[in-house]
Amino acid sequence: MTQEKPIKPDKILKELSEIWSSMAKPDDTQAGDTSAQGGGVLRACAMTLISFVDDEEDSQSLNETLAGLMKEHPSRSVVVRLREGEDFLDARVFAQCWMPFGHRRQICCEQIEITSSMNRLADVAAIVGPLAVPDLPRVILLRSARIVRAGALRKILPLGDKIIVDSNRAGAPCFGELGGLLDAGHITGDLAWTRITGLRALLAGLLDNGIPGSINIEYSGREAGPEARYMEAWLESALPATKVGLKGSGGDGRGGISGIAVDEDLRIRLNDGGAEYDMHGMHQRASMSKCTDEELLNVELGIVIHDPVFEQALNRITA
Repeated sequence: MTQEKPIKPDKILKELSEIWSSMAKPDDTQAGDTSAQGGGVLRACAMTLISFVDDEEDSQSLNETLAGLMKEHPSRSVVVRLREGEDFLDARVFAQCWMPFGHRRQICCEQIEITSSMNRLADVAAIVGPLAVPDLPRVILLRSARIVRAGALRKILPLGDKIIVDSNRAGAPCFGELGGLLDAGHITGDLAWTRITGLRALLAGLLDNGIPGSINIEYSGREAGPEARYMEAWLESALPATKVGLKGSGGDGRGGISGIAVDEDLRIRLNDGGAEYDMHGMHQRASMSKCTDEELLNVELGIVIHDPVFEQALNRITA
C-alpha cells in the first residue's frame, strides 16, 4: 500500500497547533513553558521522547506507561510503530491530559504516533527529526527488536541525545552494540542496570565495614542474564581486590539474580518482595519492590547526562 500524500513535519506540527487551539484559551502558553496562569489547560513539555516499538506490541499497555511517565516527565511523545511489509507510512496526533489532585486545570502533553514499514525508516527519520522540541533533551526509547535486527540503528541514533534500552527484552542491542553507542558519544541507559539499583544499594550498605575476599552472584538457569553481568562488572570495578564470580543454578531460568554469597559471613536471597539475608548469625529482611517499566523509565528519564558508574560497568563487560 503506497502512501499517496507525503507526511511532512510541518503538517504534523500544524495539526498539533490546531489541537491546542481547540483545547486552550488564547492566553495559554506555548510548548516548553510550564508556568502559565490563565486558561483551563496547561501545555507542558520538558523533553522529546521518541519510542521505537514493534507494531504488534500491546498499544494499551504502552500508552498507559507513557501516560504515567508524563506526570513526572512531561514530553512531546513520538511513538514509531514498525511493521512488516512494504511502502506503508501513516501518522496521527493527539493530546494526553490529566487533572492533578486538588487542581482545576488539566495538564496536557502532545503525542504523535507514526506507523511505518521498515523500508520507509529513512522517511521516518526525516519526519521525526524536525518534530523535536527545540532546546530540550531528546531521548530515544528502543523497544523494537525489528529495528535492531534490520541493522537500522545508524539511521535513528542521531535523533536522540540519550538512548534507553532494556537488555532483558528479546531482540535488544547486545552489550557490544551498547558499548559502541558509548564510544560514539551517546548517553546510554539500560533498564537492566536500573533494575538492580536497590540490590546494589543494599549490598553497598552491608559491605560498608570491610572488603570481602570473595563474592559469588547466583543466578537462575544456565546462562547469566544482563542484571547478573552488570552486578559482576560493578563489583569488580568497585572492589578490585575481591574475587567476584557467577554461579548458575542450571535447569530452567532466564539468568536473573537469585542470591549473593559474601565470604562465609553474608548470604542474600532474593524474592518478589525484596531480600532476606543472614549476617553474623542474624536473619534480616529488606524491602525491594519489583519495579515496573514506568518506574524504571522514570529513573532513566531523570538522567540526561553520562552516568560514569554505569558506563564503567558496561565498558568492563565489553572489554
